[in-house]
Amino acid sequence: MTHAVDPGTPTDPTAVRTPDVGDEVAVLRGAVLILGRRLRQQQAGDDLSPSESAVMGRVGAAGPMTPGQLARCEHVQPPSMTRIIERLEARGYLRRDPHPDDRRQVLVSRTPAGDEFVEQSRLVRTAWLAFQLSRLDDADQAVLAAAGPALRRLAELE
Repeated sequence: MTHAVDPGTPTDPTAVRTPDVGDEVAVLRGAVLILGRRLRQQQAGDDLSPSESAVMGRVGAAGPMTPGQLARCEHVQPPSMTRIIERLEARGYLRRDPHPDDRRQVLVSRTPAGDEFVEQSRLVRTAWLAFQLSRLDDADQAVLAAAGPALRRLAELE
């Protein structure tokens, strides 16, 4: 099996490592992974699975989508997506509406309760991160505040 490689991605990981940057990159990678995992665990109430959280975010960002589109975007099989949608619909976070152009399809969208859950979770995550930052000394807080814009640019690179 072969995997498509982004032309901008080196196929040899050592091609991008230099002796003075490699360890720093590894430390940054590890810290970002752990921080991201810990942030995702911060939710308002209901414990959603990572897949359920991803679907809630995707539908909120992209707007109504068919279950097939969601499955492709989230890299899961359609039956798995159907189960995720059913669980979120049972909680009142998603709804299915008839597709306006294709009566064989439905469009999945967030409900007001789903929007509220996402917003409350965002507030919980922000409060958690603010508390964690407050536990650092002033120098570390300043470094992270200064790094914010660069991290945003890094996250937005394609």
